[in-house]
Amino acid sequence: MFTKARLALVAVLGLGLAGGIAAAAPGADTQGRGGRRAEVIAKFDTNKDGKLDDTEKAAMKKQFQAKRAEMKAKRLAKYDANKNGKIDDAEKATMQAEHKAERFKKLDTNNDGSISKAEFDAAKPQGRMGHGGHRHGK
Repeated sequence: MFTKARLALVAVLGLGLAGGIAAAAPGADTQGRGGRRAEVIAKFDTNKDGKLDDTEKAAMKKQFQAKRAEMKAKRLAKYDANKNGKIDDAEKATMQAEHKAERFKKLDTNNDGSISKAEFDAAKPQGRMGHGGHRHGK
């Protein structure tokens, strides 16, 4: 159902924003983040005091929102077949099938049409929503 998809998208986006803010917060856990916190601070810390004040956090939030809007526009352009401005169930199924096929192709390194335990074990650990990043709980 589209409502469930919308709620899931809002939850994921909220978690992404919360993760970005947590990564930028002083004292945030940086283990397993690959230096993401340092990158965020370097990018948004305009007064170079080593932390993000409210103005800098607002600029970061604005950029994250713009990036999400850009990603949404790209998804709509690619998958909104009936051009109604929404991803309906059939379009969502197409999008998910394509994502699964891409992920499978990345895992099936020898292109034999199946994923062996060795291929599975060799795969890079995936974070939220199957996109590269850190392992949960670490």
